[in-house]
Parts: sequence; structure tokens; C-alpha cells
Amino acid sequence: MIKKNMVNNKIKFLLLNQKGMALLTTLIFVFILVTFAVALLTMTSNDSKLSTLQRESTRAFYLAETGIEKSLWYLNSSEENPDGLYFMGPFDGGTTAEFYNVVFSYDSGPPEIKTLVSTGKVVGGGEYNKGTRKIEVKLKKGISPSYGLDYSHAVFTNSDMTLNGGISIHGNIHSNEDLNVSSPTVFNLEDGIATACGTNDYGAGDQPPLLFPEIDWEYFQGLAEREEDGGHYYDEDPSTYGETTKVFNVPQTLTGIHYIDGNVIIKTGIILKNAAIFANGTITVLGNGDITLGNDLEAHPLALVAKGNITIGGSVHGEGIIQTEAEFTNNGNVNIQEGAIYAELGVFNGGGGVAFNVYYGTALAGTTVPGTGIPIWKKISWREVY
Repeated sequence: MIKKNMVNNKIKFLLLNQKGMALLTTLIFVFILVTFAVALLTMTSNDSKLSTLQRESTRAFYLAETGIEKSLWYLNSSEENPDGLYFMGPFDGGTTAEFYNVVFSYDSGPPEIKTLVSTGKVVGGGEYNKGTRKIEVKLKKGISPSYGLDYSHAVFTNSDMTLNGGISIHGNIHSNEDLNVSSPTVFNLEDGIATACGTNDYGAGDQPPLLFPEIDWEYFQGLAEREEDGGHYYDEDPSTYGETTKVFNVPQTLTGIHYIDGNVIIKTGIILKNAAIFANGTITVLGNGDITLGNDLEAHPLALVAKGNITIGGSVHGEGIIQTEAEFTNNGNVNIQEGAIYAELGVFNGGGGVAFNVYYGTALAGTTVPGTGIPIWKKISWREVY
């Protein structure tokens, strides 16, 4: 019994003895604190690395965007770009630590598409102190209004101008290349001067080139497709002429925008009353064709416009602008009482039953015509590539 009590007392003593527990508790607490501290430091380090990655990646993104915008400016506006819209890169900028590089590619289409891929990069000293981003944009040829670009000449050719026979022009004429006159005695230029960038048989040559107003075809096609606004869009059956051709063979008066997706042949009398014919092919006025232009130059200056050749075999007379992106040839009678003629290449014949007389429409001076401008590259798509 005594022995049993002694054992029990010994167990009680051991259980009641707290010596060393404080140290053990402290060690456990310190271990927990150290564990938390290590975890916190690891999380902080990771957050710092992620923050650095995000910061450098964002900077690289904006560098890539800068490359796109500066490339567009260089293509469309820079006087330091000798290739103009035909520039094909590469284009780069920045420093050795932060830079962009833009690579160009081209698809002749139609439509013409230029693709720019801009890489923005930030390079640092450590594994995480760097970033690279890529942006791709596609550009399409378009027309943009340009301040001060107007129809300032009675006759203007973007390439050679040739004047043959008895011709009378009231107003300035200009050629962005050569101006050829068969005989000064049969060319009557009143109230104006003749200038050319190349040789000039009649006046000053070696002049600086002038901007040629170009047509925004999509703009006018859109107007024509809105019939509720008086538009008329033609997509003719090509079976008769082998290609899409609109033939005007019934006398009529036209109003509004008439857009032909192809060629135009005029065989009869047509009156344009504040109206315009746009052909993305050719316009041909046959010998019995007679076009009367009756346009208000301030409200509706454009009258006959073509991407292809305009050939006059009949008669065109009245008020309005005639313009072609190809060759204008007169073998008939052209009498513009108030307006202008603009062409890429012009052969203007007069005399021997053929007449060519143009009086410049002074209302055109200083007026920017809606739907005309200078060619530029415009963004049509944007995406980030990896």
C-alpha cells in the first residue's frame, strides 16, 4: 500500500512540475513567427516580381502603340519620308533600354492593304525586369480631307497635258509634269497663267508640284446606295458589252448621285440637275451624246467623275467639274461655262469641228469639296499578337 502511494505521489509530482514548459512554448511561438515571416517575405518578393513584370509589360505595350502611331504619321504626313505612302519600313525608335520596331508587309489587293507589326520592348538588368509586347494593325488606302486643298485651276493634270488646235481657257492651268502646246497661236489663255513642273511650251516650267484633289469612292458609293436620299446605284448586266456597263440611250434628267460599278456610255441627251455620274470604269460620250451640266458649284460641284478614261465624242456643256483618275480626251465639243476639268493625263483637242472651251468657276476657289482630299493609309483593324 505504501509502495503504491509512493508511485502515485511520484506521478503527481511529475505532472505538477512545469519546469521547461515556458522554453518549449517560446520555441514553438518563435518557430511559428519565423514561418509566417518567411511566407510573408516570399509573398512580398513574388508580388514585387509580378509588379515589375506588369509595369515593364505595360511600358512595352505603350512603346508598341507609339511605334504604330509614329509609323502612320511617317507614312501619311512626314516631309522627311521620300517614299510617301509607298514606304515599306522598317521603322524604329527609342533607346537601347526601351524601344519599338515596326515591320511592314503589303498586299496589292484590291483593296490595297498594308500590315504593320510593332514590337515594344523594355530591357532591364534582371530576369524579371523586362517586357515585350506586339501589336498588329492593318491599313487600307483612303481619302482624307485636307485643309486648303481645292479646285483652284480651270484645267489641271497630274501628269502630262497636251493642247492641240483651237482652244480657249479662262483661268489658270497647271500640269504636274509636262505641258505641251502644238502651237501657241491656236491656244488662247485668258485671265490666267500656265504652269508646269516639267517643261512648259507656254509659260513657266520647273514649278513645285501641286496637290491633286482625289475622290473618296467609298463615300460617294455610300451616298448612291441611300436611295431615300436621292441616290442611284447601278450594277448592270455585263452580257451586252462583256463587262458591267450602264448605257444611257433615253433622254432624261438626272438628280442626285449616280454611281456605276463599271463603265458608262452616253448615246443621247442627258441633263444633270445638281447631279453627278461616278463610274469606277470609263465614261464615253458618243457622237450623238449631249450632256448638259446644270450644277450649283457651291452645293454640288462634281458632275462627271471616272476612275478610267473619259472620252468625249459628242458634246458636254454647262456648269460643273469633270474629273478622271486616268486620261481625258476631247474629240467632240466641250464648253464648260463655269467649272473645271481635272485629269491624270489630258489630251485637249480643238479646231476642225472640235471645240474645247473652259471658263473657270470662281465659286470653287478656296472651297473644299466634300468627298475629296488626299490619299492616306487608314486603320481598319487592331489586335495584339503573341
